[in-house]
Amino acid sequence: MPRAALYDRTGGPEVLYVGEVDDAQPGSGQLAVRVHAAGLNPFDGKLRSGFIPSEAPFPRRTGGDFAGTVEAVGEGAVFWDGTPIAVGDEVMGRAGGAVAERVIASAREVARRPDAVPVEVAGALWVAGLTAVSCLVTVPVGAGDTLLVGGAAGGVGLVVSQLARDAGARVIGTASPRNHDLLRSLGIEPTAYGEGLAERVATLASGEKPTGRVAAPASAQGPTERVAAPASAQGSTERVAAPASAQGSTERVAAPASAQGRVTAVVDCHGRDALDAGIALGVPVDRMAAIAAYAAGAELGVQNAEREARTPENLAGLADRIAAGTLVLPVAASFPLDEVAAAFTALESSHAPGKVVILP
Repeated sequence: MPRAALYDRTGGPEVLYVGEVDDAQPGSGQLAVRVHAAGLNPFDGKLRSGFIPSEAPFPRRTGGDFAGTVEAVGEGAVFWDGTPIAVGDEVMGRAGGAVAERVIASAREVARRPDAVPVEVAGALWVAGLTAVSCLVTVPVGAGDTLLVGGAAGGVGLVVSQLARDAGARVIGTASPRNHDLLRSLGIEPTAYGEGLAERVATLASGEKPTGRVAAPASAQGPTERVAAPASAQGSTERVAAPASAQGSTERVAAPASAQGRVTAVVDCHGRDALDAGIALGVPVDRMAAIAAYAAGAELGVQNAEREARTPENLAGLADRIAAGTLVLPVAASFPLDEVAAAFTALESSHAPGKVVILP
């Protein structure tokens, strides 16, 4: 029987253990996947701790992101483009209880994993990548915009920042000083968290935008090392992060000249400090999005990121960018399944950039 991470009560990472679970078979529109990597997310910890209430019976499983190999396919299971899913396909996506050796997933929440995308990166992409896409559908940015990203070195923040950069926006990101070189290497202007943030951001925004990118430090590259994008991945053939249905009326045109030298949009991926800075800098609340500061977002009237853009087609588009070397998602640490408690402890206490991943 396959094993999975389980917990019998809410609490800290210490409540987690590894136990056997049923060897379920896929139903209609489903697939069974042998999991090779499962990314951890703050949501998983909030659910396990009881911060986010759940009526699910104990023992509960944990996790959502995964990448692996298809072992069995239910009737009618096809990829987002209509291609039938087959045993042996390499896939990535989302499924409940993905921190496990085997998982049952819906075909509507998986995409192919390109060979050029390392399995540990693919296994951490669904939540971070698609939440980032949702943020930029909620608050589109483009040429002439200056975007402030709170928590720019985290999983979501890194993807938001790079997608906004590629859309032509100037990006200022908050991060711990240890992560500033990584942000600079990706064309993101770093600044520290904490008191005086609005003043620091205003000073940065009023200065001249730096040009070009420098090589990413070796410690930040690993399996996601940046390479030049092949010509086949450029131009009109490249999948974009936001679906066509989410563009149109929400597409951002160039910001007016009057916006130059000031922040025009804010995405919170960390806490309320970026939102408070945005308010202090006069950013309208409809040009701000929150994914972490729940209470502050409600207090300030800031919208949550929409969810319609969280599709397997957009996941495939992000994977294409990673394969082409135009998007970086570092893996901060990886752990075997038996060390799941240590992995969550690292997730909930570390300021290392990128993702924490379980390798069952």
